Amino acid sequence: MLDDPFERRRAERRYAMNFLDYEIISPAGETIGRGLARTLNVSATGLLLETGQFFETGQLLRVTLGLENDLVKLTGRVAHSRPLDDILCTTGIQFVEFDQADQRTYQHYFEALRKVVQG
Repeated sequence: MLDDPFERRRAERRYAMNFLDYEIISPAGETIGRGLARTLNVSATGLLLETGQFFETGQLLRVTLGLENDLVKLTGRVAHSRPLDDILCTTGIQFVEFDQADQRTYQHYFEALRKVVQG
């Protein structure tokens, strides 16, 4: 990550595919849409998603992520959204709100994934 002069991410990424449900949150805090996505990679501070929808930078998403036998809920802000083709987009979200118990569950999952990948 540090060898690439164009790399802007500050947190190490781990490749993982998990399905998730998201709600699109309006500036007033209301749910204005929802959808399904999957993770392409995860980090301690965010997720890279594959979605069927393009999002504006700054859009808030409320995410329910399935991790093994646990459901983790979090809120993230869209950092970027880019079309892959006519059907799919990649969307990077940065965590902005996490229940403490859900954050511990997520961190436990992320650390376990990191250890498996490091071998």
